[in-house]
Amino acid sequence: MKKIVKSLPALGLALAATMAFAFNMPSKTNQVKFADHPTLGPINVTNWTLGEDYECDSGDQCTYDENGMTVEQGAFIPLRE
Repeated sequence: MKKIVKSLPALGLALAATMAFAFNMPSKTNQVKFADHPTLGPINVTNWTLGEDYECDSGDQCTYDENGMTVEQGAFIPLRE
């Protein structure tokens, strides 16, 4: 019984480390972004800069990722073609 009690801190540390890796959010450095252009339909805006190439006006969804999850809120307004 004492052996089990002595190993509890090590087990707790192992569980905490496992949870930290399991619930860590992935990096968004290579995230692909899309937007719905008013005339062209869905376009890739990954290399576009907010405020320089496009703006997000008030609305539901400005840009979204490849899974359809919202990246930026608002209506997409292109500043370049």
